[in-house]
Amino acid sequence: MPEPGHKILAVERPYRTGLLLLLVLAPAAALAQAQEPTLVRLRDAVGDTIDAAERDSLRLFPNTAGFDHAVILGLPGPEFYAKVARADGATVAPIYYRVLPGELQRIRFLIDYPVFVAQQQRVDSTAAQSLASFWQSVEGHPLQSMDGESAGGPVANRSQPAPPIVENRYCSAFDGMTCGSIVGGFIGSHAGIRFVRTEQDGCLFPPSSVYHVDPCVFWGASCGITALGTGVGYALGDNLDHEQAGQMTRLKEGTGWRTGFAIGALVPGLALGYVTFWTVGFTRYGVLEGMFDRIDNDPEGWTALPMAFSGLCIAIESMTIGYRIGRAIDRRNAEEAEARRRALGR
Repeated sequence: MPEPGHKILAVERPYRTGLLLLLVLAPAAALAQAQEPTLVRLRDAVGDTIDAAERDSLRLFPNTAGFDHAVILGLPGPEFYAKVARADGATVAPIYYRVLPGELQRIRFLIDYPVFVAQQQRVDSTAAQSLASFWQSVEGHPLQSMDGESAGGPVANRSQPAPPIVENRYCSAFDGMTCGSIVGGFIGSHAGIRFVRTEQDGCLFPPSSVYHVDPCVFWGASCGITALGTGVGYALGDNLDHEQAGQMTRLKEGTGWRTGFAIGALVPGLALGYVTFWTVGFTRYGVLEGMFDRIDNDPEGWTALPMAFSGLCIAIESMTIGYRIGRAIDRRNAEEAEARRRALGR
């Protein structure tokens, strides 16, 4: 017959084994749970997911081809990963970038101050180079997983970058050139041409007025104001191009309507420009009283050139207006096509 103590030992042995397993496995389970990545919320402007539109407008992950969306995952300790979903045809596959705490703060800064960042890149070439180097360091070592396995191939699209939008700067430059040529020609004529005397050419002809031109004032005002208007227009259009660059990256616009409207507007533009020249060219914007008046130190009529240039600018401006109308149609068609594509999940 077994001793009583033996029975007690037989009963306690399974209990002690289970307690020992619990003490061993509980910390392991807690550690495994602690190692699970957590989703990091970036900013209220983007939430916790960066979509393609936000990526384009905020200039995030610019070198990753096929960008669909991205999230930031945090691990215990100072370690973060960017999980980027890349679209390749009908499939979406994730890749990972290791992100240091300082790099995460810089990404948040880019989200908080997009206008300031864009201005700095335009006025300071070193700022643009610094930002490009930053993204190169982040995207230069893609991983297939957070375990450190390399993606095994390039994921950046550096060989064929998306072409920048340049149409607004040229359209606005033509706007500024047209306004500058008209204002400059008017101011140059009224400031640089002065009345001298009246002459009687004969009994069969009415008296004619004789004028004198100050070349420095006339050409300085005409050419200077035209150049100033062109520069201001170009700068405003360049700023608009940078603002729209992120919005229009994903749209595949056609060019048929804008080309057709620009060509169609050429004929009425030439007619309007020719009428403008005949209206203001022979009177120098109303300074000369009639066609038979003359400028004594300008026998060949070179002072009519700014007015002829104004007429030419008006013809080009007509083409620009037609181009803009066609561009609006092309853009609307592209937006409708993009909306249908997203509705179908493509």
